[in-house]
Order: sequence, then C-alpha cells, then structure tokens
Amino acid sequence: MNKNNIAVVVGGTGSIGAALANELKQQGFSQVVTLGRSSQPMLELTNEASIEQAAIFIKSLGKPICLLFDATGILHDEQNNQMPEKTYKQINLSFLKKNFEINTFGPALIIKHFFPLLDSEEQSVFASLSAKVGSIADNKYGGWYSYRASKAALNQLIKTASIELSMKNKKAICVSMHPGTVTSKLSKPFQKEGLTIQSPEESAKNMIQILVNLKSQDTGSFFNWDGEKIPW
Repeated sequence: MNKNNIAVVVGGTGSIGAALANELKQQGFSQVVTLGRSSQPMLELTNEASIEQAAIFIKSLGKPICLLFDATGILHDEQNNQMPEKTYKQINLSFLKKNFEINTFGPALIIKHFFPLLDSEEQSVFASLSAKVGSIADNKYGGWYSYRASKAALNQLIKTASIELSMKNKKAICVSMHPGTVTSKLSKPFQKEGLTIQSPEESAKNMIQILVNLKSQDTGSFFNWDGEKIPW
C-alpha cells in the first residue's frame, strides 16, 4: 500500500471516522481526506449525486486511493425514537428502510463511485464498518431485525465486490470490519457490564493495524477488531 497516495474516510466526522482519520495520519499516510455531511464537498449517503460529486473531487486530486474506509452506519434513530427491535412485533417499515438506506444502499453507492479511483497497480484496500450481529452464523440471540439484516446485506455486498475487484487488481483487498463496542453516540444506549468497551481511538488503532498488514488472500473476509475472522 503506497501511503503517498490518498486515504479516504467516508463518515470521517463521526466518532470512529474521526479517530480513523487521525490514526491514518499518525501511521504516515500523507494525504487523508474525510468526507461526510459536513465536509466540502458534502457526501450524503442517501443522495447519490453527492457521492458522485465527492468521487469527482477525489479524482481531481490527481492520485489514486490506497485506502478507502467506509465508517458510516446507523443502529438507532434518536430523532424518531426508534431503537433496534426486540421482537418481530416491533418491525417498522420506515425504520427498516432507514437501516438499509444507511447500512447497505449507501455503502453500495460508495463502491459504485469510488472503486474506479482505487490504485489499480499497487495494493489498495477498501474496508467497511459492519457489525458482528450481521453474521448469520453468529446469530444466537435474535432480535435487532433491521440492523442485523442490513449489515448481513452489507457483508454480501463486500464479498461480491471483493471478487470483482480482484479480477481487476489481484493486489486489491475488500473487507468488512467489526469495530467492537465503542464509546460513541451509536452504541451508548447498548453498553453494559461484561462487554469490552473501547475508545474510538483504541478501536481505530486496532482496525488500522489489521488493514496495513492484510494480504491479498484476505480479501472477501470479515474481521473483528482484534484480528480474528468472523463467520459470515
């Protein structure tokens, strides 16, 4: 991975995204660009035109992307007082749609518009924040229908994209990542005793350490923050 090329963090103004951008700078990446709703240009996951314009901006910088990190996601909607479902009786169509818009459709559009900008000659890495509860094999407790399903769908996108990407550049890597339970606005209502809770900085450091040591054969994998692979 050529650290003199561009590293991009989508969702770079969130707790984890901002920590990831800072860690990349500390790791020696020379140009780190953060994109989100408050960046210039603005990138809004539910607005494909804004994603396309953000990609055009990155292209104008004149260098390929060595690392693209999608640090976006939604777990609950405070504005509409919507929380993960405890039972199928609580499934709500608008909340279901919002989970898929942010957790699945948005990353799919990032793939569409940003993958052509990845380094096509040297190693390039795309990573997207998923969640362990998106693992179908690991689902032992049920509940959280919208979040689980949207993250499981994201994982399928990542697996599928990894196959196409490797056809164009055998050094390219495409992975899903579980950041662990992090002290952020997203996970605050669900933190409890017995969980390993990390600061955004700790989680970012752990994930970047994994990414910079990935090998081509790791593409299409789902990684936990500690480096262990999670079953799909």
